[in-house]
Amino acid sequence: MIATIVDWTTIGKVALYSLVFGVGVATIVALGISSAAGLQEAMRRRSAAASVAWGLVAAACIAAACGAIVLGVAVMSSSKG
Repeated sequence: MIATIVDWTTIGKVALYSLVFGVGVATIVALGISSAAGLQEAMRRRSAAASVAWGLVAAACIAAACGAIVLGVAVMSSSKG
C-alpha cells in the first residue's frame, strides 16, 4: 500500500543528490577558509607569489560557494507540475 503512494526511487535520488551536493559545498567552503588563512600567512611573510596564489584559490572558492547558493535557490524555486 505505501509503495504505491511513495515513489522510493525518486526519494532515494533526492537523498543521494542532497548528500553529494552538501558534502561538496562544505568541502569548498572549508577549502576557502583554509586558503584565506594561507593568504594571511603569505601576506605576513610578504611573499607576493604565494599571496596571489592563495588569493586566487580563496576567490574561486567564494565564487563556487556563491554559485552553489544561487543554484540551490533556483532549483528550489523552480516548480514542476
